[in-house]
Amino acid sequence: MRVLILTSEYQPKRLGNISDHVSTLAHELVKRKHEVELVVLDDWRPGFEDVCGVHVHRVANPVKTHPMASVLTFAVTASLPIESEGANIVYFYKKLQKNTDVIHCHEWLMVYPAINLKHAFNIPFVLTFHSIEGHRCHDCFSPLSIAIKEIEDAGIWESNQVITNTEWLKNEVLRYYGSGHRGKINVVWPIGRDWVDDVVSVYRKVVEEP
Repeated sequence: MRVLILTSEYQPKRLGNISDHVSTLAHELVKRKHEVELVVLDDWRPGFEDVCGVHVHRVANPVKTHPMASVLTFAVTASLPIESEGANIVYFYKKLQKNTDVIHCHEWLMVYPAINLKHAFNIPFVLTFHSIEGHRCHDCFSPLSIAIKEIEDAGIWESNQVITNTEWLKNEVLRYYGSGHRGKINVVWPIGRDWVDDVVSVYRKVVEEP
């Protein structure tokens, strides 16, 4: 299976737990004989690198505004090179008559590129939430937080399956975004030996959907 991972963090860029999570996932997938193309936003070291079998494509935000100035603007401008690089990867394999089987995006920052790539190439996508905006903003109703919540909501609707890392976070997603999504939310606790196999099971679920 060929997996296209979209993420805002990958080692050595490390702002939180996403970097370690994505790194472990990508390298364990390669050990299981899956092919991994990983696109990450990294202004400091753009370019391509093969990291022990993981094909890492680092892209820079074309707008050099500090993200804390306007995280929403930063995310929108960052989505352009992420989507472009993702499309280049899909086209590259299409020329070789090979498919990209699934897109796996992490957090709201990667939702728009994933949605656009899904519809452009008819590739299913999986969305992992490591947290949600309602918790990060402490239920603030600022325009910024409302916009981010709407992006998270769009990601849930557009994704084929959603992954949360705890049952508690799954229930919080359902509380914030509607219990009607219960059937598409999978809990994968990223601890121990088997959690990557559980993620692969989610991949197979979306690939085998009619």
